Amino acid sequence: MEERFRQDLTQRGQQGTFRNLRHGGSGGAESGGGISAHAPSSSCPPPAPPAAIDFASNDYLGLARCPRQLRSVERSFASLVRSASAAPAPLLGSTGSRLLSGDTGLAAGLEAFLAAAHHRPAALLFNSGYDANLSVLGSVLRPEDVVILDELCHNSLVMGMRMSRLGWESRAGDRAARTFRHNDPQDLERVLRQARDDHGPGSGGEILVVVESVYSMDGDVAPLGDILDLAESYGASVVVDEAHGLGIYGMTNVDDLSLGERVRESSGTFSTGSATGEYGGTGVLAAAGLEHHRSLLCSVHTFGKAAGCHGAVVVASQTMVNYLINYARPFVYSTAPPPHALVTIRCAYESMMGREGEDRRLKLFGLVRLFRRSMEDRLMQPSAALIATKCRSPVLLPSPSPIQAVLVPGNRRCVELCSRLNSRSFDVYPIRSPTVTKGQERVRIILHSHNTEEEVLGLVKALVVELISLDRKGGRDLSRSKL
Repeated sequence: MEERFRQDLTQRGQQGTFRNLRHGGSGGAESGGGISAHAPSSSCPPPAPPAAIDFASNDYLGLARCPRQLRSVERSFASLVRSASAAPAPLLGSTGSRLLSGDTGLAAGLEAFLAAAHHRPAALLFNSGYDANLSVLGSVLRPEDVVILDELCHNSLVMGMRMSRLGWESRAGDRAARTFRHNDPQDLERVLRQARDDHGPGSGGEILVVVESVYSMDGDVAPLGDILDLAESYGASVVVDEAHGLGIYGMTNVDDLSLGERVRESSGTFSTGSATGEYGGTGVLAAAGLEHHRSLLCSVHTFGKAAGCHGAVVVASQTMVNYLINYARPFVYSTAPPPHALVTIRCAYESMMGREGEDRRLKLFGLVRLFRRSMEDRLMQPSAALIATKCRSPVLLPSPSPIQAVLVPGNRRCVELCSRLNSRSFDVYPIRSPTVTKGQERVRIILHSHNTEEEVLGLVKALVVELISLDRKGGRDLSRSKL
């Protein structure tokens, strides 16, 4: 087996697709196991300097690094410890799965709060967004069903489908799992029509449409209203993964869905204690007023991005939550989240839904507008004309979200560009094939409320300068030019 591993890793290195951890874990002292044994240095970007400016993490609102947020969690956890002192309880771990010793009033109370926050009847906590997606897709699909996914859906949704009974029992082959062109309602209708024709009323099967609200590699927002309406007209149900929508969008910043000018300051009450009134940060479904849509089966909200912590929740009907408790294997067989994690999640929601979250979103989307305007201005300069010629498509993908993608076709070119930016103390990562389609490799820029205007403008300047330098053939090195 070891030799097979070495051969596969060497092949990845030669293809420029070898992955490694920046802070170790890729080799160690074992002879022949290090990075150099498998991957040329050009295929693995070096670590950014310790003081590098963060344009890579999913910490959109900066809550994961916020001292005030940390103090809020510490106070809440200390209160929990004091309340448990009379009757000693396991506070460092949950001690078991939710179906055994790991179920607590704290978990049930948090689920009730989250259900109310997302305007759904019930909620169920999971250890990660990946676990939640595996649970939903892996348990609800049957062999007679059809699942239709946006072609850019996350790996966790695809793997959930594959671990379902549809994936390993269905005799329908590829007809049981289909894709539609990314964010294209017209193509979705074509696939829905085919699915309805292939699986008539007598089949006993259901049609499930699976999408994300904000796509992690392109940063664009799904036309959820059109998708949900189409699904309803064909008798289909919809699952929406809100991993990158939570904390970013909500009822108080609808204009940011299209980067329109904000026409009002929020009138939200920010009454997070009871999760009532108008408040922000609960996702694209909330922003679009779609949380009660009749075709919405459930939505998945992941806490490892804007919430700055860990875990996920599925919000749905009480019937569906009961179904997941009984049939979702990642839930049934996993140790429950510990009390500290539950406290952290509650504090994160209170911040995201309150004035703190609103102020951070206001700054964040100001930086998104600044980045796009500055990039577009610089790319229109004559000296940058070669970049678009090399790319053969828009260099800066259209995106209204904090996720901004700059196309740099070719794994090695993409890694080289990131290495140059890392050396300038900008922390960015290359997104290479096969994670994205070959020829669509890109540098993914993630903007945060803890970034500054000066940092964003500095990144834009360095990015365009290094793109020009990378794409010039036989010309002078412009990597230190004053463009």
